Amino acid sequence: MTLTWRGHGYLGFMLPLALMALAITLTSTTNFNAMRVAFVLSGIATWLIGVRLNADGPAADGRAPHLTFGQPLQYAAWISGVCFVLTLL
Repeated sequence: MTLTWRGHGYLGFMLPLALMALAITLTSTTNFNAMRVAFVLSGIATWLIGVRLNADGPAADGRAPHLTFGQPLQYAAWISGVCFVLTLL
């Protein structure tokens, strides 16, 4: 898998990273509850932003205009879900 995006698709992996960094900065590096909240919020935000941005319909090539890893931006919420599960381990 390569790190690819189209349009504002970079938000699919930048939102979880940014909110995790904010949670770590505001609390501490060992506060996993704050990180879990950040990942849940980033998943919701990614889904809502993706649905809103891709609501205009497909681009000229028939695909969504905002892609993360080759999939529509709203489906990139799985990244936040995986990060959430990793904080449980």
